[in-house]
Formats: sequence, C-alpha cells, structure tokens
Amino acid sequence: MLKELEANTRQAPSAGKRISVSLESFEQVRMLLAKFNADCDVTFVVVINDHGNVQIASSADPKPTSVAGVSRPKGAGPSTRVQLVSCEDERDPLVEEALLRYFDQTEAETAGAQFVFKSTRTEFDHRTVGFLIKKRSGGGDETGQPGGLKSFEIKRLFDALVYVSLQYCLSPRQSDTFFGLAPDLLSRAAAQLFLQKLSQEATGRMNYGLYELCCDLAAAQYEGRAGAGYIVLAKRGSANIKPSIEFRRPIHLSHNTGVRKLIEMASQQFALLFDGDYFYGFVDFDQIQDCHHILFKGRGIWTMQRGEQLLAMVSYGSPVEVDRILTKEIFQAHVKKCLPMVEQDGLETLWDIAIIAAEQPVGTNILFTPGARHEAQRLSSQCIPIRPVALTAEVTTQLTAIDGTLIADIDGNVHAVGAIMDGSSTPSGTWQRGGRYNSAANYVTSSKYPALIFIVSQDGYVDIVPPMNPKGDKWSMKRYLKLNSTAI
Repeated sequence: MLKELEANTRQAPSAGKRISVSLESFEQVRMLLAKFNADCDVTFVVVINDHGNVQIASSADPKPTSVAGVSRPKGAGPSTRVQLVSCEDERDPLVEEALLRYFDQTEAETAGAQFVFKSTRTEFDHRTVGFLIKKRSGGGDETGQPGGLKSFEIKRLFDALVYVSLQYCLSPRQSDTFFGLAPDLLSRAAAQLFLQKLSQEATGRMNYGLYELCCDLAAAQYEGRAGAGYIVLAKRGSANIKPSIEFRRPIHLSHNTGVRKLIEMASQQFALLFDGDYFYGFVDFDQIQDCHHILFKGRGIWTMQRGEQLLAMVSYGSPVEVDRILTKEIFQAHVKKCLPMVEQDGLETLWDIAIIAAEQPVGTNILFTPGARHEAQRLSSQCIPIRPVALTAEVTTQLTAIDGTLIADIDGNVHAVGAIMDGSSTPSGTWQRGGRYNSAANYVTSSKYPALIFIVSQDGYVDIVPPMNPKGDKWSMKRYLKLNSTAI
C-alpha cells in the first residue's frame, strides 16, 4: 500500500515535475513516535501542493485525495474534529484549508486529535508533512480549541521527537529510502533538543554541550566508581536558590575532568548548581522545590526531572521509550497479575525490595512466590536454605554477593540464597538473552506455585518474568522493562 501511495504522489499534477516523497521514512518515523507515546495513536499525513493543486494522503488512507477547487460550505466555522498545530511562523492558508477539508471528509475517527505539521517551500518542492496524534482515552487538547491554528511548543520529550522527525522527513535526500538512519539517532537528537529547552527555561541559556557532557559523566568512572548525584539547573541569584557552597571560580562545562570530580562530590543531599554555562556551587537538595535537575544513576544512566516528575531517561546516550521504564505502577501491575493474593501493604514492600535490588552493584535474581519455604526445601541441594529474614538494603547487598537466585515469599522474607533454578525448556526463552533470563523463564513456566522473578543484570538492565504488555493484560515474552527503577 505504501509503495502504491508513493508512486501516485511522485507526479505533480500540473507541472509534471517529479516530487520525491519517501513514504518508508514516514512509516518508520511514525513507528518510532508510537514507541515514545504509548497513550496515543499516531498517523502520518503527506501534503503535496503544486501550484495550487493540493493532494493529501496518509498512512490511514493510502489513496491520494485531491482537494484542489473544493471549498468548504460558506459560513462554516473551523473543524470541530482536529486542531492544527504549526511548527513554523509563516502560514499557508491554502494548505490549512485543505487539511481542514481533508479531516472533515475522512472516515477515520479524528475527534479531539491534534495535527502537528511543518512545511518546506522551494521552487520545485512544496510539501507539508505532519503527524495526526490522538489520545486513546479520547478528549482534545486542553490548551486550545479544536480547529484553531496553534503554535507548536516543546514541553515533553515526545514533542521534541515530533519536531525532529518532521525536520528529518522534510530534509533533502538523494534517495527515497530510509538509507539506514538508525532510529536512535532521531531519538537522541530529540533528547538533546529537549534538554536544551529545559536549560533555557531554567537558566535562560540554551547550551548545546550539556547533553553530551551528561552522557560522558554517566558513562565515565572516577576511581572505579560510576557517576552519581544531582545537577540543578538554576540561574545564579535565583530567589529560591541559596548555595550551601559557592565557588570563587565557577567551572565551565567544557572542563569534563573537573566536572567529573564535582559530580563525585555531589550526593542525594547536596546537588551541583549549573547556570547554563558554569557550575558555581552546591545546594542542599531539600531546599529545592520544582527545580529542573539531572540525576545520575550510574552505569551510563541519567534522568531529566522537574521536582519528582520524571521527564526523560537516557541510557548510554539514547533516551528510553516510555514503556521500557520500570515504574512503581508497572511493577505493581505485574505483582497483581502474577501474585493476586498480595495485598496493598505487600505491594509496597515488594516495590521497596525491587528498588533495593535495582541499585545493587552486581546482578541478582529475586523469586517471589507463596511457596518460598517449600521451594527452598525442594531445591536445597542447589541452594543455601536460611531462616527467613527480611530483605533490607544491608541484607540484600550481603546475600547477592554470590551467584544464584534469592527465594523470597510474598511478604519479602528470603528463605534461600544462591539457588540454581530448574524447569523445563520453554518457547518463552530466547537465545538472545543470558542464563539469568532463560532460567527464570523456564522456572516460571514450570512452577506449580504462582511466581514472579525480578532480574537485575550485571550491566544494570532490569527484567520481570513473566513480562506483561504495559498497555493491557495481554501476556507476551517481549522484553520491555529496562534500566534501574525510577524511584528517587
């Protein structure tokens, strides 16, 4: 269908010129956007405007529609179905009117949707590309009335990704293919733009080197230790900022080695202050309310936050999709599905243990099951049974010093350490994963007790077995949980 659409849109009706439109690129970019916003349906729309003859096609309706010469009824107000959101200052009334007519006539459900678009206008190429974004839960945009033209703003990582994607789709290319552009390059560019916007909002300066510095700081080690701590984005002299320590000579962000030492000095109590260009002191983090800040979690992982609100997570230079970030809600949804007998207090206890496990410097597995005592006895020849003990931070650190799985009950008490899990081979396993994951998949599939296994790999990746599709209750072995817990 996309090939057919591409062939039909290549010919400009009146001028007869060949217009290059890479529909494969649009589709792959659309799929990338969908990964970063699981709550929305995304459809791409392509508009070819050749000397007033406007043709429109989309991924939902691959047959090009000519809207030239078609007028909306006199006196008709703006469309009540779609709000147009423009990424540029210059307006094109012809294209805007054509879009409104197209959305009024389309059979697809577009009520409450936003159409974010950008155009290119050269002597030979008049194109508009946009993404129709509709919330799955319904409802329009709260900041404007559907149908009215609205200026585009970057308030989320997803917004930045939409903007970067539109730029890419409109960029001149020598071929009509995706030409091997890795999607993570687009997402990385979007995260960089998003951080620039956060820096501009917080400090008044849009610094272009902060993103690369943060990636370097998260990946580097100081005397064998991974980076950790906070950077607060704040102007010098801000009313709500009272530095506990202020440098006589602020340090420019280009001094990577010096900044790395400052991060080593920072902690969860004292945060490093950054004014957009220079690091100028430390502040007691308890005094900060609703400030933009960056948190380094070690092992290549860092987050952008506003207060306690997580805005974006980055792993080794690339932002993480929303449905691959481990949150309290996702974890507890797993527990409720796998271990329905756990009550609310138990959910809180198991989440606390998951946080502790995710922060361990070495990999570990924790099996949660109501049959923990019986399983510790059954597997006694291949584990170390112990008297039940609660999994505190200190106990977890001590018990995960050796390989193997911790066997814990649903109250968070461990009954055995160093367990080698058994179980029949299952299609749920995969050769692409290591022994921790596959042994966990085999055990859960074969166990006669309800079970959930929390896996932390040596490099900081996190999995839950069995996995659950975060968009619903459909079970799938697709790996979607990644990285440390987002708890601060």
